[in-house]
Amino acid sequence: AGERRTSWDCQRRRHLRTVYAAVIAVTKDLPDVEGDRRGGIETFASRIGAKRVAAGASVVLALNYAGAILTALTSAPGAFRTAFMASGHALAACWLGLSWRKLNTESMASIKDFYGQIWNLFYFEYLMYPFI
Repeated sequence: AGERRTSWDCQRRRHLRTVYAAVIAVTKDLPDVEGDRRGGIETFASRIGAKRVAAGASVVLALNYAGAILTALTSAPGAFRTAFMASGHALAACWLGLSWRKLNTESMASIKDFYGQIWNLFYFEYLMYPFI
């Protein structure tokens, strides 16, 4: 069981970093999308719009959380602390959902807050990790 847990731990960490790196990479330009447009700088966010980028990032993170919950519930006994892992990721998914609902893509302050919440969720994931 210890060897299996180590394998799952490595896979989970790699997956976590990959998903968050992708989400942060596509959302990093959200806070300055208007400045990029004015400056003629073409970014993913300035090309397809802040709302679509934020929606896509939210869907990817929500799927990541759903996958973590499913992993917690279907893994072999002892592979993870099931209740903590499932409830922690459910909490993160709710936090993400509330952040998305509060987002007003017409307000730069709201966009900056949403982007900050993406980072807060990233930190939250790493805070949970040792207890999973």
